[in-house]
Amino acid sequence: MNVLLQSSIRHNGQAAEKHELKAIGLVVEKAGKTYLRFEEDLNGQQVKTTVKLQEDDALIMRSGAVQMRLPFTPGEMRPGTYGNGPATFDLIVKTTKLEVTENQFIAHYELHAEGALLGIHELKITYTEGQS
Repeated sequence: MNVLLQSSIRHNGQAAEKHELKAIGLVVEKAGKTYLRFEEDLNGQQVKTTVKLQEDDALIMRSGAVQMRLPFTPGEMRPGTYGNGPATFDLIVKTTKLEVTENQFIAHYELHAEGALLGIHELKITYTEGQS
């Protein structure tokens, strides 16, 4: 399965940062829920990503060089975490848009830490069968 992850991050008063990642992934059904799994190479270190594909309660979990847990529930603020090495930060994820289709995951959200807005994120993950 081909995975294309496109993200845009806007920090206050700055132009949006855009990132793109291509990976090979797998869609897994487990306990009636659907998950997308893929690995990425981050400066020579592996990061495993699992995305729970659910429109009312999605979740992105990353492990390896980066530890991250971001829950997405539209219209709600949910606690998340981000860690890089020994430091881990508590985050608040405010989901403004969540859309899950047969081959696409879209999340628009704000990340807050210690009462401050860190950035406004737009994430789109497209996953399709076939060879790239």
